[in-house]
Amino acid sequence: MKKIVIYSQEGCSHCAELKTLLEQNGIPFLVSDIDKKREDWNIISESTESEYVPQVLIVNPVDESAKLLAPDRDFDDISECLQHIMTELYQ
Repeated sequence: MKKIVIYSQEGCSHCAELKTLLEQNGIPFLVSDIDKKREDWNIISESTESEYVPQVLIVNPVDESAKLLAPDRDFDDISECLQHIMTELYQ
């Protein structure tokens, strides 16, 4: 199964909503706190050209390909983000 990493920040209501939706749908994920893992966050935010959270990294362990989802670039609301994640997982 593909690995999901949520780049999140303490106090972010959108981040909390996404994590809740993933849990409700039984989708396992890891959380990377952007304040604690600043170097990782700098790489991600530069790649997406966005400083907004949550951002989602979806990694396929079979071929080591990855996809990044960023707010305003790839989705407008959290339910749309969830749909993108589910589409990526079940392709």
